[in-house]
Amino acid sequence: MLKVGVSNFRNAWENMDPETERVDEYGLGVRESLAEAVSAVISILGMQPCEGTDVVPSNSRSHTCLLSGVFIGNVKVLVRLSFGISAPKEVAMKLAVRSDDPEISDRIHEIVANG
Repeated sequence: MLKVGVSNFRNAWENMDPETERVDEYGLGVRESLAEAVSAVISILGMQPCEGTDVVPSNSRSHTCLLSGVFIGNVKVLVRLSFGISAPKEVAMKLAVRSDDPEISDRIHEIVANG
């Protein structure tokens, strides 16, 4: 995965075929903080954070992170991560992926599921 940013994530997201979108939810278990969970997922995916969304405000209970990149074969990939943390520090994440190739969208989910 190459870290390649986009200047306007929303525009790029809306211009990508919604048929390539894959969405699922994951439990990330107990984490020190939301920021630590966000950092871990960014690291696993190796993608470029967009619009400063890699920074989690302190004491946040939820956060959205936007990522972009180019997969092998010059396939553009966009990721929208929605995180939430409960009182016992259990983190849940909703992962939405759009790409130029639906198989790559599926592969991103496999990376997270096995990461």
